[in-house]
Formats: sequence, structure tokens, C-alpha cells
Amino acid sequence: MTRRPTQELAQTVLFTQRVDGFSISDRTKLSYERARAIGRAYALTVEDVLFLSPKFWDLHTDPIASIDGAAATLLTLQYNLCAGTLATYLPEQPSLAPLLQRVLDFEVSGQYCLTEIGHGLDVIHMETIATLLPDGCFDIHTPIERAAKYMPPTSPVAPGFSCISIVFARTIVGGEDHGIKPFVFQLHDGQSMTPGVKIKVLPPRGGSRPVNHCLTYFDHVRILPTALLGSIKKPRDPRASFFNNIYRVAVGTIALSSLGVPSLQIASYIATRYSQRRHVIDASGISKPIISFQTQKQPILAMNKQAVAWFMDPALDPRVRHAVATVHKVAMIQTAQAANFTLGDRCGAQGLFEANQLPAMHSDMRGIAIAEGDLLGISIRLASELLLGRYAFEPPRYPDSLLARHEKGLFSELRASLALATSHRSETYNREILPRSLPLIQAIGHRISYDAARAAQDEAWYVERLGMTRTELREREARAIDAVFPHLEEYLTRMNVAAYIVAPIVSDEKWKQFVSGLQTFGETSSGWSSGIFGPLLESNASPTSLQAAHHRSVRSML
Repeated sequence: MTRRPTQELAQTVLFTQRVDGFSISDRTKLSYERARAIGRAYALTVEDVLFLSPKFWDLHTDPIASIDGAAATLLTLQYNLCAGTLATYLPEQPSLAPLLQRVLDFEVSGQYCLTEIGHGLDVIHMETIATLLPDGCFDIHTPIERAAKYMPPTSPVAPGFSCISIVFARTIVGGEDHGIKPFVFQLHDGQSMTPGVKIKVLPPRGGSRPVNHCLTYFDHVRILPTALLGSIKKPRDPRASFFNNIYRVAVGTIALSSLGVPSLQIASYIATRYSQRRHVIDASGISKPIISFQTQKQPILAMNKQAVAWFMDPALDPRVRHAVATVHKVAMIQTAQAANFTLGDRCGAQGLFEANQLPAMHSDMRGIAIAEGDLLGISIRLASELLLGRYAFEPPRYPDSLLARHEKGLFSELRASLALATSHRSETYNREILPRSLPLIQAIGHRISYDAARAAQDEAWYVERLGMTRTELREREARAIDAVFPHLEEYLTRMNVAAYIVAPIVSDEKWKQFVSGLQTFGETSSGWSSGIFGPLLESNASPTSLQAAHHRSVRSML
């Protein structure tokens, strides 16, 4: 069994300490410290981030992300977007080497300022301006409120965490637009902002581990000529040049959604162990673990099967590679979210508490679903390009499978609707195609992953088109679950995630440790409740003056 670089790190106080009493700023600082420790444990090289080595992908499927999703966010910003972009330009600009090494060593925080308040999926229309000055320097400016860079965590958090960022801006040379280009420069030194750079810290996202997301403004910030990454020349094809410059966003679409793998593993492990530990007493007085009920087996085993390796072919057409990333994200995120939601419910009230990891992971994954493009938005774009024939995926390996037939059926339905539309911007297209774009991309993802589609997400299609009854589908699923259930312990062991479980509900020992650390009021001689008290009759009566009737005495009076 392969040992992960973070296996021992996850057992240190840095990751096991409880944070429920921490302030937002202290939790944010802790996440940066954790991100730095994880990054240094992996010790990624220039080659790792440039050529997307197995170690690069291992970082993005490491279960340690389940302990602190904020640290995971900082890591993918650091190594994929910032270091990855710098590494891309290193061959032509070797002077970047010292800065890139500092990012790889996490000596500085590396950020990526691309989207703006007014421009998300349409960021190609960004309004941040970089004007070439007569001396060769550049003037970076935010001309209007909606041009503020949105979301990157660019505020100072603590000394020792200075921040540099890749900043995208529309470059103006001699009054002419030379397209959107990336620049790199320092935003703050860990305490003070670079002159002309202003940030406003956004409030925390609901439910997730806090990240210092910000609005970032530039007031005529003067930067050196060497801050420009790439050529100052006007590109022949500005659109193609832009998407080439933000290539790491496509990598990030897969990298971020790959965090769904450890999310599935951790959620499955926690729910399984809790279901084995938690007992209920039936009508005959026999105590049974709740794992023995089918309602517990089904979601746990179904979600265990989803934790699989995903594939990306570097030889693909860049457009198809981006399409694969989109399909991967849609299928992986929705599967992971369904797992967290369902498995959290199977843990009852315990599934609501952040200490048990499940609700925080669910909220963290919601943020991932939006990052690099929300699921619906990217699905509409991809579905339109596929239906218009601009490119295509490789044909199914198993064209007679239910999944391939499902995908083919949806394509046929949408192409029939497309034939009735005058253009892809018509009202017919808007009404008939756009609402069904997400289900199409989901179907493609289920077919490609094959394992994920075993859950038969679109049950109605199989019933309507293939003549299968719901009863037959349920029977097939039940037989599969019964067949693999005896191997549950083997699957849990193979996932190798026990070292990353901080949820107290997985064992009696962890639960006792958790309870002993809770804020406590009052004392009892027995360790539980020493008695039953009557109502407080006198407003000036003190608790110590009340007389307690012991449980035994109360029962004797009934």
C-alpha cells in the first residue's frame, strides 16, 4: 500500500487541534500554515507542475484536504495556477527561476488574479488595464468598480506570508489594445500592501473552512518591464492567445474536482465506521448496528465505488482536453456532493457538526463547484460546442452499454431540437437546448467514468427508452450491493484514509476525547447527572441551595 507524503503530518497537532474556539483570522492563518506544511511535504519541482507529474495529481487527491478545505484551496492556487503559470514562461524568461523556486518552496503565497466582479465566465472582456509607459514599465489600473479582481485571497494574514500574484490585464501599447496578458508582482509583504494596491476582505463563505477571499484594486501601480510574462506583441488571434495564457485554468478544472476523490473516500469511511458503531434496539430488545440496515449499506457502498482514478490524455486537441476537464468536473463534483449529502444524513444529527468533517467538506465542494466556472455555465458552453460539431470526444469503447446508449439518446434528442433552431442564439435554442445541457454533460461523464453511471442517475430514461422497470433496476442494484457488502472492510483498508479522520464519531475512544474537551458548566459526583431538580421558585435562590432528589429516589416514588 502506497504511503502518502502527508500520512504522518496529518497526525500532528497542526492538523488534529480543534478550531471551534478560534477566530476567523486565527483559522485563516492556521490554514496557511497547514498549506505550507503540505506543500513542503510534497516538495514539487518545476517539472512536476509543468508536466503534471503523478506527484502533482497525488497532491490534488490527498485525503488531508478533508481536514482543511481552505488549505486545499491555497495549495491549488499556489502550485497549479501560480507556479504552473510561471513554469510555462520559464524557458523564455529564465530570470523567473528564483521567484518560481520561492513559490514551490512556499516561501511566499502565490495567487492568481483573473476574474473580476463584472466578468466571470466572460472574463475575456475584463477591464483591468496595463498601460506600457515610455520607460518600459507598466501602469496597472482598475478603472471602474466592476473591474476589481474578485475572490483571490490577497490580504495579509501574518508575517512570513508575503504574497505575489499572477495578474491578468488588458495591455495597451501606444493607445492600441494588445490583448490580455499576464503579469507577476508582489501585492504585500505579509503586513503592508504594495503602494497602489488596495484590498477589501470579503466575509467568510457560509459553512466552509474560511479563506481570506478579497476584492483587489490597482490604483496606477507601477511595475517593472520584467513583470510581463510573455511577449508584448499584439497576437494575431487575441481569443486563442487569451485561452492559451489561461491554460492552467483548464488544468485547475480537473485538479480542483479531483478533490472529490478524497471527499468520497473520507465521507464513506466516516459514515461506515459510525454505522458500525451506532446501535439501535429493535422491538425484541436486540441491539443491532445500523450498518445492518439496507438504508445504510446502499449509499455507503455506492459512494465507495466512485473513488476511482480519472484519466487525462496530454495528446488530445486542447479544446477536447478542456472538454474532458469540464466533463470530469461535472461528474466528479455532483457525485461527491451527493455522497456528502446522503452520507451526512445517514449519520443523523452527528452529520451536521463541522467536527465530524462531513458538512464542512460539503460546503468546501460547493466552492469548488463554482471555481473555474460553475457547473451549469461550463456545461452549456461544452454542450453547444459538441452539438455544433466544433469537436468531439472519442467514440464509446462499449457502444452497446446502457451508458453509451443513454448518451447517444440524449445527443439524438438535442440534435433534433437543434434542427428546429435558426441559430445557437435563437429563442428556440435558448428554450430547448440550454436547459438540457447539464444532463447531457452528466451523461457523457457517466459513460466515460462508467463506474459512476452504475448509480443510474437518469433512471427515467432507462425505464422509458429501454423498457426496464424501476423494480428491475432496484433488484439489480440490491444484488450488486449484497455481493460487495462482505468486502466492506477490505475496501476501507484499501482506501488508506484512516490517518486523515478527525471526526470523533468513528470510534468510542475518539468520541470520549471529543466530549472531554467540550466547554462544560457544572459538576457532578458521578460524572453524569447527580439528580433531578425542581423548578426555581424564588428569584433570589441560588443553585447551591436547591436540594437534589437522586434518580433512585425519584423512581421509588413513581
